[in-house]
Amino acid sequence: MKVFGLEFKRLKGQKIDSGVLPKTTIVNKAETTPLRNKKNKNLEAIIEKIAKSFKDRSRKDIDKWRMALMAAERWDNPRFNIFHDLVDDLKTDGTFRTQVQLRESATLSVGFQIRNQKTGEINEEATGLFNQQWFYKYLAAYLTSVIFGTRVIEFFEFNGHNISFGIVPPRNVVPVQKRIYPDLNSTKFIDYSSPEHTDWVVELNGENPLGIVNDIVPNLIWKRNVAQSWMEFCEKFGNPLVSATTNNSNQDHLDNVEKQLLALAEASVGVFPEGTTIKFDEAKRTDAYGLYSEFIKFNINEICGAIVGSNTLSNDNANRSQSEVHERTLDYKISQADRRDIKFNVNDILIPLLVQHGYSFLSHDDVFEWVESKEEIDINQYWDIVNGMLLNGYEIEEEWLSETFNVPITGKRRIFQNQNLTDEEANSQQDDPDQPGATWNRPEYS
Repeated sequence: MKVFGLEFKRLKGQKIDSGVLPKTTIVNKAETTPLRNKKNKNLEAIIEKIAKSFKDRSRKDIDKWRMALMAAERWDNPRFNIFHDLVDDLKTDGTFRTQVQLRESATLSVGFQIRNQKTGEINEEATGLFNQQWFYKYLAAYLTSVIFGTRVIEFFEFNGHNISFGIVPPRNVVPVQKRIYPDLNSTKFIDYSSPEHTDWVVELNGENPLGIVNDIVPNLIWKRNVAQSWMEFCEKFGNPLVSATTNNSNQDHLDNVEKQLLALAEASVGVFPEGTTIKFDEAKRTDAYGLYSEFIKFNINEICGAIVGSNTLSNDNANRSQSEVHERTLDYKISQADRRDIKFNVNDILIPLLVQHGYSFLSHDDVFEWVESKEEIDINQYWDIVNGMLLNGYEIEEEWLSETFNVPITGKRRIFQNQNLTDEEANSQQDDPDQPGATWNRPEYS
């Protein structure tokens, strides 16, 4: 008898009493069919075996970053959990999150399609499969791997358009050894590159396990710590120092003065004993703003430059010409490089995986490609190019023109030198040999 894929056997001669389950023996798993061989559903998901463990949320400094790098670069037993705990805490920075969203939006704001290389035709059914929520999550996961380092995803189910997957917690992954440690306190691991897992597990950006964020971890740490120091400075020197002078040394008198000073800091009103003098000392340090603000701006520039190439895209003080130049850098260089890497990954790994899982309308001749020609230039510039081709005698399909520029085309009209003439006047001009543009018909002789 099989239950949940396991073989159960009743002992020979054993009777089944009412309300009492018989004793059973479980056959060795090696004698059963591995659950990984199920065609469309993953019944032995690695993600479900991941054990939750402590994450470091303490204040970060450069020493912790160096310790994380040392742990990741150990040749005998590398671990990445310290690094990813550090990044998870730092990625809440507002500037960093804004730049990441800008890069993701610039990369994924372009359409795509599946085309057969041999026939050149678009595979509409395959394009429909990819134009689903699961694939956009896949694209987002790939961009995450570019910025935050290698990601390992595991597919759970292939059921028509319903494809589901999850991301293995990166702190449990060691990309350089292709290992997943379900329990970070144990030495037991899963080799996700083994044939048993290759039909369900995909590695994204395996060449860069630490990602772009590793280059700006110091700037994220400095920006946060300097902002914290600035806040402490504001608490100390933002309000004037209030002091009291009295000639009475009685303890009750001094306690009353102290109580009134504390109340004065909150309400700016106090009742002091006779003989007490109050003095307000304004802070004379005027360089604090420039010191803290300029250092924070320096780190913001470094963070923005690493993610989107410049800080002018989100800077209110940037002029229009600079912003447009840096916007083109993001759209035509950085995001295109991301799309190129995504295309290689989909064509080399994802499409063959889908073919292997029984998607018969896909073939190894189908390729994923981005449709970005019309998005790269303004519609007016696009029309100037097409109109120039028409004026130079090139024939362009009316259906394509109508679809591209959203203009219904019902046919061609006759064009005359004088646009104000009616058709009858135009015909009479053609019959008049003295009119410009008139045609001469050979007379018939009997």
